[in-house]
Amino acid sequence: MSLLFAAALAAAMSPPVEPQQLRVAPRGSYAQTCTEAYVNQGRLYADCRDERGQMRGTSIELVRCGNEEIVNNNGLLVCGRFRGDYEGGRPGRPGGGDGGWGPGNGGGGWGRSSITVYENANFRGASREFTSEDRNLGRTPFNDRISSMRVQGRWEVCTDAEFRGRCRVVEGNVRNLSGGFNDSISSVRPVSGGRRPNR
Repeated sequence: MSLLFAAALAAAMSPPVEPQQLRVAPRGSYAQTCTEAYVNQGRLYADCRDERGQMRGTSIELVRCGNEEIVNNNGLLVCGRFRGDYEGGRPGRPGGGDGGWGPGNGGGGWGRSSITVYENANFRGASREFTSEDRNLGRTPFNDRISSMRVQGRWEVCTDAEFRGRCRVVEGNVRNLSGGFNDSISSVRPVSGGRRPNR
């Protein structure tokens, strides 16, 4: 009987386990220009207004922020020297998640077509956003150095300049490029409608 009592007492004194699902968003100046803010599994998600007045989906890992204030920097959540990520969709909502090459992995739900490329897998390292075609990435630091990307809309990526070599149409976010495209992309362009661009 005493063992049961001790176990019950220990359980009552244990701190509650923090749920990993939705929680109230922390305070910060971002709240003045961001809406729909919430926390899920340690990340703050919000729709933030950029300098053009457009709303963009963005998120940031709260553990990186510590005591730093979270702000909206041109539609991107930022705290101190740490920059968050643009989101193609929201977890648990249509278009949410970060998947592979196929459709439905966070396509352009934010009203404009863009591709943000990253030097490393999992949306890390140096990054650059494109809103129009670039026929030759050899003029940029990202030629043959792209390992992941966040896509709004549909984009074609090719292993050679001028949209030559092996090409693939990308829809959604790609955490880790595969199929011979990792560190091999040399040109990018948006795709309108359901057809590949003419060569």
